[in-house]
Amino acid sequence: MAVIPLLVAIPLVAATGVALSGKWLPGVAADVAGFAAAAASVALAAVVLVRSGGIVTYWFGGWRPARGGFPIGIGWAVDPLGAAFALLSLGLVFACLVYSWRYLKSDRYLYVVLMLVFGAASAGFVLSGDIFNIFVFFELVSVAAFALTAYEAEESSPLQGSFNFAVAQTIGAFLVLFGIALLYGRTGALNLAEIGRRLNADGRHDGLVVTAFALITCGFLAKAALVPFHFWHADAHAVAPAPAAAVFSAVMLELGLFAVARIYWTVFAGVLGQFEHPIRDVLLGVGALTAVVSALMSGLQRHLKRMLAYSTFAHVGCFLIGIALLHPDGVAGAAVYILSHGLAKTALFLVGGILLTARGGIDELQMFGLGRRLPGAAVAWFVAAIALASPPFLGTFTGHALIDDSAGAAGYWWVPIVLAFATIGSTAAIIRAGLRVFFGIGDRDDPLLSEEPAESPPPEEKPRLLVMNTVALLLAFAGLAAGAWTGLAAEAVHAAHRFTDQISYIHVVLDHRPAASAPPGEWVTTTSSVVWSVVTLVGSILLGFASTIRARLPRPVTRALAAGFTPLRAVHSGHIADYVAWLVFGTGVIGGLLAITIR
Repeated sequence: MAVIPLLVAIPLVAATGVALSGKWLPGVAADVAGFAAAAASVALAAVVLVRSGGIVTYWFGGWRPARGGFPIGIGWAVDPLGAAFALLSLGLVFACLVYSWRYLKSDRYLYVVLMLVFGAASAGFVLSGDIFNIFVFFELVSVAAFALTAYEAEESSPLQGSFNFAVAQTIGAFLVLFGIALLYGRTGALNLAEIGRRLNADGRHDGLVVTAFALITCGFLAKAALVPFHFWHADAHAVAPAPAAAVFSAVMLELGLFAVARIYWTVFAGVLGQFEHPIRDVLLGVGALTAVVSALMSGLQRHLKRMLAYSTFAHVGCFLIGIALLHPDGVAGAAVYILSHGLAKTALFLVGGILLTARGGIDELQMFGLGRRLPGAAVAWFVAAIALASPPFLGTFTGHALIDDSAGAAGYWWVPIVLAFATIGSTAAIIRAGLRVFFGIGDRDDPLLSEEPAESPPPEEKPRLLVMNTVALLLAFAGLAAGAWTGLAAEAVHAAHRFTDQISYIHVVLDHRPAASAPPGEWVTTTSSVVWSVVTLVGSILLGFASTIRARLPRPVTRALAAGFTPLRAVHSGHIADYVAWLVFGTGVIGGLLAITIR
């Protein structure tokens, strides 16, 4: 389809034009240009999604390889999951641009430029069929994210957060680049399908292939905020403008997981397919550790954006569990989960921006009861929180259920327990904060919360609360309603079967054959999934209420809890040197486990 490259070209061209002329244009002109470019890209992404029933290829410059020939040109291969992710990314960027109207300073044209670049690069990332271009697009996403984090450059906290973010992400980028170099040295190719075909023909799973797989996987896990690669992401979320933090949480972290899944199934599934069990166990361990640690950390935060960041990390751990099952149902569950979570979590970050704009604060305890006269923000906050609690047939329920059922079929009985723990722990923190801020319920002090954070400066211009509340409410209700879309699970399962079919992908891209028919999507709600859904919903609400009065616990109990969390707090030191050390340690452990188990 000729429209495929326009998804990326339109926002990039608009960003270039705004960057060159924005200083001399009225602020509204930059906003209109941003709205128009983002809206056009969203419309085109919807068209591509509707027409990508199989796998659609596009070769730049007409450099389409002869059937079975070597791909010299650059090609994109668009499947339904990739097209859906592009639509979600561009849609959330558009929503955040609308929300940000008059939210930032008068030089906000630079913000518009960065958001358009972020959206364009995200779309290019998920559509690309070339491993080096995947790397390039993610670095473009990262550069835009660094600049968005440091948007309030006159403040020290954004600069520090952006610096930590840049250093750690760059190290992750080097890991990916080294892995790509090893694959290129072995196969002489950068096209995903060609690399997969050559590795399959070679049939060797020697140290070079395992090292390349480990480096690429760890590099993208670092970009996705998996433990122990997650530390700097919380700093970036806390100091970035609320709309930027929203797209970090709903888009950027998930891109890392998308890359792990895409590269595994197109490149390594054939040559390493016989070692699915050890690969599954290693990735499941990383996902479960991330879900548990991040859920605990989210309950210890009083800075609302930092708390939401750790909540996202907990859910990202659950996404990885779905992918790590290495089964289409798990991938489908992760995809549906990402959709509901992305919509709801974006709404929560935008409500955080409303609180900062209207009340000048983002600290849970300092904002005690100050949100009483913000009914729109309160409704959006609690609707989004309920969506994340996985209520029956709403919100993240479908994603949870698909992952639970896939894990049960594979014999991983403990996965539903981990998903429930992560959901209850992270959602209870959101409910607790909402009760204190919007209703003044509970105690004004909480001995288990982190120290008072540095305040983010409120936007300088008069807020447009009607627009901001409307966007947040629409996203929150969309996140809740996503679980009620009865046909979504079946469509996701069908798309996941196509996504995980390496042979069909190679035939379409290199041999120009039509995609093999994927089995029809099918999923039936089970009793156990409904039971777990009730557990997470009720548990989140009860723990959220209980957390508002934990200052009333006997002092020995409070001291014991604080002492128990001290090591966890100490690990999150805020020092970039410590974070880099953890990154190196995590890469060594994960790479070592893969090297030991794949032989």
